Amino acid sequence: MKKLKLAIYLLTLVFALTGCKKDVHVKTISEIKQMNKSQKQKSQKNKKRVKKSENTKLTGTESSPVPEDETTDNEQENQTVTDKKVIVLDPGHSAVVATGTEPLGPGSSEQKAADASGTRGISSGVPEYELTLNISVQLKEVLEQRGYQVVLTRESNNVPISCVQRAEVANNLNADVYVRIHANGSENSNAKGAMTICTTPNNPYNASIYGESKALSEAILDKYCDKEYVWETDTMSGNNWSQVPVTIVEMGYMTNPEEDVLMQTAEYQQKMVQGIADGIDAYMENY
Repeated sequence: MKKLKLAIYLLTLVFALTGCKKDVHVKTISEIKQMNKSQKQKSQKNKKRVKKSENTKLTGTESSPVPEDETTDNEQENQTVTDKKVIVLDPGHSAVVATGTEPLGPGSSEQKAADASGTRGISSGVPEYELTLNISVQLKEVLEQRGYQVVLTRESNNVPISCVQRAEVANNLNADVYVRIHANGSENSNAKGAMTICTTPNNPYNASIYGESKALSEAILDKYCDKEYVWETDTMSGNNWSQVPVTIVEMGYMTNPEEDVLMQTAEYQQKMVQGIADGIDAYMENY
């Protein structure tokens, strides 16, 4: 310690004798100790970095940084969800019927009932709203397995929802297709088979989507089990209010004793679901 103090004294004396005008700060003993301590800590950190680098080369456990032009797994997953085709399924009717009336179409002075109770199985006694929700839930599962994003206009039989409100679900989502699930009824108990319903080319509310709606109707009917035809009409307010391709699928006649019973069986329900899903697939291939 005495030698260190002597060295500092001599160094100071040299600068004084040589007449150096530049101010020189001579480190104190405490500053020198602090500098040595800092250098020691820096050396230890460097050793740790080297050791970590060596372990990474051996085990490959440390992930490399993600380049700016590449996306992470979470970003890719979110992008995949965004890119999915959106399908809105509308299980027809409900146990609680929406009351009142609504315009036949946007700006129309003609009014129609906001909803109706639907038909009922002549043999099974099952109401249409139960069958339509049952099929829609099964169809949703199948379509999701095929990579679509699917939304139901209702998930309960105790929800009153009007035809316009149902269409607005599809419009607000800007859905790729809007498929309305129904079952038919007729005074003729021999009537049987499925039909689809779309608007006409001269529809005053949404004629611009007629081509897509007709193609969707045909595609579903082509893949379906027992079928009738595509009915073009502008009398369906739910279709008229839609701003996206839309069709009504009348799955069969609940007023036909045999077809009513058939539509309650798991095997036939699977055929109906697969037929509608296959038809949607076929439509999506071209639109």
